[in-house]
Amino acid sequence: MGATCSICGRTILAGERVHGFVEGREEKSVCELCVARAERLGWRPGGEPEPEPEGRGHEGRLRRLFYRRDRRPGVPAPVLGPAPAPAPARPRRPVAPPVDELGFTPFERAVARFNSSEAGRTVAGLTRTLGVPRASVGASAGAPDEVRITVAWELSWYQWRVDIADELSPVAELDKGGEVDQLDAAARQWNAGVDEDGRLHLAGERAPSR
Repeated sequence: MGATCSICGRTILAGERVHGFVEGREEKSVCELCVARAERLGWRPGGEPEPEPEGRGHEGRLRRLFYRRDRRPGVPAPVLGPAPAPAPARPRRPVAPPVDELGFTPFERAVARFNSSEAGRTVAGLTRTLGVPRASVGASAGAPDEVRITVAWELSWYQWRVDIADELSPVAELDKGGEVDQLDAAARQWNAGVDEDGRLHLAGERAPSR
């Protein structure tokens, strides 16, 4: 069995980029879609040194050596040299997708708009008839403000475009079909789910209300 994303639990496809993170002392593998959530959880990117607790290292040993003794009245405290300047931080790799002023990613905002749209009500009705489907949320090729949502049952699938920059008409149907194999590999990265009441949500979290 292949590696899985430590956040959404999805099996990572062959050739897909994997990001390494560390939580405490435990190494984690994170898919491209979940990098922003891993950083919001405070996970440290793999390869970065663990922050040294205060009081360790050469400076800490000197301070413990001088101050563990009882000081005599009138004797000034020893003066230690200035602490060395910290090494410049390594540039961090860019993460996607970025968050808005409320802390939501484009995917989270697109899911909220989808659930409140006519398309969301269509999925809710189909879920009551056909059962709970699989779903994926991903970027729309060549359109930075658009998110593509795919919802698939055993013998049918639908795709919608959510324009997160268009407040008046944000959701439009892109395509639909019968066999899941008709979908491209990106659309079959099932990183989202649908509740029994038909509401779409990203794996491991709930969509923001709108």
